[in-house]
Formats: sequence, C-alpha cells, structure tokens
Amino acid sequence: MNKQFVTTASALVVIAIVVVINFIVGGSSIGNFLRFDLTQDKLYTLSQGTRNIIDRLDTDKPVTIRLYTSTDDRVMPPILRNYSRSIEDLLNEFRKAGNGRVIVEKLAPNPNTDEEDKAAADEIQGIPANNDGDKFYLGIAIECLDQKEVLPFLNPQEETKLEYNLARSVQKVSGRGKPVIGIMSPLPIMGSGGNTMPFQQPQQQQQPAWVLVQQLKMDYEVVDVPMTVAKVKVRDRSKEKFVSLDESGVDVLVVVHPANIEDTALYALDQFVLNGGKLIAFVDPKSVVAEHFGQQQMQNPMMRGQAPMINPQSDMKKLFTAWGIGRDADQLVVDMGYRANMGGRQNPTALMLNQNAFNKDERLTKDLNSLFMLTTGAFSITKTDGIEATVLASSSEVSQAVASAEAEKANRGELRDFSPGGRNLPLVVRLTGKFKTAFPDGAPAKAAPKEGGGPQDEAKPAPVAPTPPPGIAAPPAAAPAAPTPAPAAPSGDHLKESKNSEGLVLLFGDADMIYDGLCLEKDPFGGIRETNGNLSMMLGAIELYSGGGDLISVRNRASTTRPFTTMEKKKAQVEEQFRPQMSKLTGELEEATRELSNLRGKFDKKTQRVIIDPSSQDKINNWQGKQVEIQKEIGNIKKQQRKAIDWEEMKIKLFNIFLMPLVVVAIGLILAMNRRVATAAK
Repeated sequence: MNKQFVTTASALVVIAIVVVINFIVGGSSIGNFLRFDLTQDKLYTLSQGTRNIIDRLDTDKPVTIRLYTSTDDRVMPPILRNYSRSIEDLLNEFRKAGNGRVIVEKLAPNPNTDEEDKAAADEIQGIPANNDGDKFYLGIAIECLDQKEVLPFLNPQEETKLEYNLARSVQKVSGRGKPVIGIMSPLPIMGSGGNTMPFQQPQQQQQPAWVLVQQLKMDYEVVDVPMTVAKVKVRDRSKEKFVSLDESGVDVLVVVHPANIEDTALYALDQFVLNGGKLIAFVDPKSVVAEHFGQQQMQNPMMRGQAPMINPQSDMKKLFTAWGIGRDADQLVVDMGYRANMGGRQNPTALMLNQNAFNKDERLTKDLNSLFMLTTGAFSITKTDGIEATVLASSSEVSQAVASAEAEKANRGELRDFSPGGRNLPLVVRLTGKFKTAFPDGAPAKAAPKEGGGPQDEAKPAPVAPTPPPGIAAPPAAAPAAPTPAPAAPSGDHLKESKNSEGLVLLFGDADMIYDGLCLEKDPFGGIRETNGNLSMMLGAIELYSGGGDLISVRNRASTTRPFTTMEKKKAQVEEQFRPQMSKLTGELEEATRELSNLRGKFDKKTQRVIIDPSSQDKINNWQGKQVEIQKEIGNIKKQQRKAIDWEEMKIKLFNIFLMPLVVVAIGLILAMNRRVATAAK
C-alpha cells in the first residue's frame, strides 16, 4: 500500500477522532471536570466573592436554582441555544462549589408542556416565537425555603453580569434583613415619587428614580435624606427592621452634589462620621447635570421661581479642612492621557480612566476596569493625625488642574498654556481612622431661610448637557424642593472626636458620573447596559461599606472592555511634542482674526454699501494673506502629527504581528542547535 496514502488516511482518522471527542465533551458535562480558564481576568472561573457567598450557605437550607431553557429548535433561537450552554456550565460551577448546598435543576419549558406551566408559575418571561402563540423561555428561579428571586429572561448581551446576578440572588434568598442607605442631594435623583419635587403638577408624567437608586432598592432599604437635615443616626444593626430615618438611622449615607449645603447639615454629616458612620460624597467643581436641570427650570414657566436654582459647584470645605483634604472648587482636571471622545472630538475634561488609574491594592478598585468622569475636580491631601488617606483613582501624569474658563478652551482645542505637572492627581480618595470634629464649639446656630438668590444660588450659563441614550429615562423636569427651615441642631450629644475607628469617608471629585446618561446606554435587546464602571464601583462601595463586600469582585467583572492604553499614551506623547508649535500658530491666527475684525469699513446709508478706505484695504489684504499662511502651517503640522501617530501605530502592529513568529523561530533554532551539539558529541 502506498506509504503516502497510509499517512494521509491516518491523519484524517486522528482529526475525525478529535472532532468527535470534542463534540461529545462539548455537548455534555464531561468537560466540566477538565476545564481550564486561560483568560487574563479569569472570566469563566467563579470569583472569590461568589465562593464566599456559597461557603456561608447553611447545609440544612440548600439553595435551589432552576434553569428554564426551551430545547425545541422550532421556537428557540440559535443564539440563545448556544448561550444556554454557557449558563449550564456556570451553574455547574455553582453546584460543585456548593458541595450539596446548591441544587441545580434543568427544565425544558417547550410549548404545551408541564414544564411551561412551571415556568409561568415561577414568573419566567415567555418570548413569542411565532404566530401560533408558541413561546420560548430562558430564565432562572433561585429559591431557599420561602424566599425566591427570579431572573425572568437572561439577555445574552449581559453575559458577563450573569455570575453577579446569580450570586446576588443566592445571597438574597439566604440572607436576612436589609441595610439602610440614605441619599442626600438637591438633584432629583430619587425621581418624582420622592419628596424632592413637591412642585410637580398633577398632569406631569411621573419620572423614575435614577438607575443607581433603582438598583439599590433591589437589595437595600433606601431613604431620602433632606438637604436640611440636622441629625443622621448611625443604624443599630441589631435591629432587623427599618422604622424611620429618625428612629433607625442609616448604614451608609450617600451625598450627591451638596450645593450650598448649610452648616447645620454639615454638622449632621460631621457627627455621623464621628459616630462611626460610612459617608460617600460626590462633590463637583462644575456639574453638567445641575446646569442641565437649571436650564430646564429657566425654560419652563411653571417651574421658574418655585425653587432656587442648583449651584453647579458643590463643596464641603469646612469638613474637608478638618479631614486634611484640600480642593480648589473652581478648578477642573484637564487630562491628555485619559481624555474621552465626546461629540466627535477628544475632550480632555471628559476622562475615561482605565486600569492604570486605579489602586490595585484596594479591594474596591483592584478589579475595576474603567470610570468615566466629566468636568471633575482633584483633591490634595495633607497628613492629619489619626486619619489615613488612600487614593483609589487618579489622573494620568499628563494632566493639570486649570480654572473652569480655561478648561472650556481645552474642549475646543484652544488650551495654549497647558503644562502637565508629571504627577497623578487624586480623583477618588478614601479616609479612615479617628476623625476630629469640624465644629469644636458645638452645633452651629440655625441658619435663617434665604430670601432669593445671590451669587451662590444663581445658575451659571450652562452648556447643553449630554442627552440620555434612548431607553434611559430623561431627567425629571420638575425642580427640586425649596429648602425648608431646619430645626436647631441638637447639642447634648456633641462629639469632638470619633468614638472608634469605624468612621469612613469616600470622596469623588465628580458628581455627574452616576447620572444615567453618563454610565448607561440602550442595548440591541431593548434593555440597558453599563458603558463604564461607574455604577459598578458605586454599588460595590455601598455593598462593602454596608457590611458585605463579596459581590464587589463579581460586579466589577461586568466590563470586558480592554482599552488600548499603550497607543493612547503614545498619541499623548506625540501631541505634546507638537503642542508648542500649535500654540504659537493658534495665537498668531487669533491675532490675525482680531485685527481683521477691527478693520471694518463704514456703512454708507445712501449706497447701502460698506466703504473701506485704500489704506485699510491694504491692511486687510495683508492680514488675510497672513491668515491663509498660518492656516496652511497649522494644516502641515497636523499632517506631521498624524504621520507620527500613524508610525507609532504601525510600530505597535508590527511588534504584535512578528513577535510570536520570532519567538517560535528562536525556540526552533535553539532546539536545533542543541540537537546538533548532542549529535556531534556522540
């Protein structure tokens, strides 16, 4: 028999065997015992947080997970059939980790079957498949004793959030009691159902709370804390049920854009932290969201004058000083390293922070992939006795804090005096330890109600805020409530320093980052998905500081975006090289434009024409010629800059294309040389 034929036939048989084995293993659960996750972030391995939740399950109270997935090819779309296999793999990981404490059941709710009736009883969503009324199902019910959570439809667009949703549901059905989260803000973050919008007319459509609040309400008791609050108690966790803000207190207090906050409320925050409370505060040097609401209020006659305008700037200077935190309330961070694309251009005041910006030694940020911050401010830290300050997120080294007016020029590419300091600016800071009061003389006197506006109450001219993507609720149109006179702050239980070391403060330099339109977008299936890690970090912080924390690492895995950080850094370096020339030419172009605008002729009413004297005409021609020359030079520099950037991209591509083949060739040469040496030695 031909030797070549035998060799070919043998190769084909081996390939066929491999294909058959792969099909058998891939279509069954056999492969689950020999699985290797080679992804960098271990996307297909249960996170430690999920394992911690499963390990705490009671052996006598197992959790049952029922997977409903249609198997009839006539109704089940192919993309969902493939996705259901991934879901089964993940559930098998839950079952193995549970070691008897997690029971997984698979049901096939095909049309006109008993399983379809069970799916309806478990509130699994049926999706119409044809005109005959048949439906397909892909959902999960999680149950433990009398507690049940349902994931009615598993959207394949949210595959990376599946582990988090499952782990959270397992924790909820097996846990007891809900932590209490307080929300304080002049912005209508709680929606039109809260007490922040009493002026809404009956005919106005009810507006939902921001998605952050909607998410929190799934797992926590969420209460609205007025901006005029005089006292906030730290919740006694031995009491399981929440009664009221005054009686029960809160576990975590979230303050979003505390514009014009009175000393009475600052004192309440001060004492809350000294009593061991957990405070998360978002301050902003220029809140685009507040400006947007201000515009709506000015444009709506029914809202105008009903409540004071929201100041775009917010600060808590008195508390910051006591805590060793410095901050210029009128300066924005301009960052050429983390700038994001907005409106078709690179905006250095819109920052998309990547993994290099985060503190990888901290639980809250070690698995975080991205944060988006718009017109953010930076903090400075002064060492303060008893307080430990930890930077969780910072700008790149190619950044600078500049005045708000100068930052506006940066958005238009006209910033000429940009000089990066070569250091990272703190954007998110955590404070822990023993705090001292910012009110050593006790509670401040009750402030008299303000009459009218004043500089702090007037809204500044506002740019149009980003429009929320389709499918995401627009911000409520109603104005926030006018401040009501606060009662006198209590003084009998005044603390001058922390009772213990349990107090914690988490500070963000941007308040817009948790607004729906800046962290979410509509997906092809009609739902919403996160565009960055803003929501994940916030929910993770609340989870951690309210007594949990296991879901943080699971939630942060929701983002699989891998930013091209090397290329962004190279691009910033190239632009820095050409910036002096561009700044000089831009200045000359502005001068030419200014001179031309000054050389205006006189309008002759008789002839209805503009008359220019000959000497002025010569100057106009000269300046116009100079203007054309400068524009040509600017164009040439932009071409050179583009070529330099393209060359950097090409070098990176060539490196990636040829690196692996060169490594293989090098290994082959080394092996060949070793073999030759070994043969020669014989």
